Amino acid sequence: MEEQSDQAAATEVAMRVVRLPTQLTDLELIVPYALVAEITDVSLPEGSIHLGRSEASMVEWRGQEVPLVSVEAMNGEHVPTIGRRVRCVVLYGTDPERALPYYAVLLSGVPRSEQVRRAQIESAGPQDNPLWRAVVRIGGRLTAIPDIRVVEERVDRMRIREAESSQGT
Repeated sequence: MEEQSDQAAATEVAMRVVRLPTQLTDLELIVPYALVAEITDVSLPEGSIHLGRSEASMVEWRGQEVPLVSVEAMNGEHVPTIGRRVRCVVLYGTDPERALPYYAVLLSGVPRSEQVRRAQIESAGPQDNPLWRAVVRIGGRLTAIPDIRVVEERVDRMRIREAESSQGT
């Protein structure tokens, strides 16, 4: 019987994820590889660095404007110090009801792709942050898995606020 469970674990399909380097305190962040449109550098508009808890900056990516957000700020932490040119991950929007086909998340380094199997994931106990679908340990590292629907809802509200404030000026 034990041999069968060992065989099942060996044939378990690994999920490909991207570990996103951020400056979240005590947490690493992963997203499914399929959500990543591109990892790129973007330039922030002159005098328009608004990356607060409920603020986004609009940046140009591949000929279109996309909201750039800081996960640290969304989590209530300090916004990392940034310059005019920043590295980000552009993610696909997943909700067809939103006018949010893409959005960008500020990075503090180079992301890396990795394979994760269910057997590698350990529970890290209960968590009450609505941004995270789960907080787990993977290879001993405390890792947050974002609730993409909650993140997208917040980003969309930020995008709308930013559009309304730029129309008023």
